[in-house]
Amino acid sequence: MQQRTATATTPAAPNAALDAPGDAADPRWWGPPLAATLVAPVLSGAAAAAGGLFTALPVFLAAGFLLPLAVVAPGWFLARTVRRRRARIRLAVTGCALAAVYPLLLTQVAWMYVVVMLLTGNVRA
Repeated sequence: MQQRTATATTPAAPNAALDAPGDAADPRWWGPPLAATLVAPVLSGAAAAAGGLFTALPVFLAAGFLLPLAVVAPGWFLARTVRRRRARIRLAVTGCALAAVYPLLLTQVAWMYVVVMLLTGNVRA
């Protein structure tokens, strides 16, 4: 009688990718997105109030104040691992910087437009 010997094959571990050092669960994954979600509107509002943009801002330009939150939003949906923590922090910092700079950028573009219109003779005093 012939006895069959089964060779022990180890199946590929389904979670082999999760065993990498940077793929450990990050218990504080929510910190940077939460901080940026709370700080970005405050920064944006403070910068707009300092520049006096609330009194003369057309409605369609006000949508740009949502842009920092659109930059921060992917941070909530990234993998909740240590490896993605740096990406979440970068998104949070970028969103807050954009919130602080957007009103200033809007003002600068408006002034450049006025100067170009004056220099080209399209505006008569």
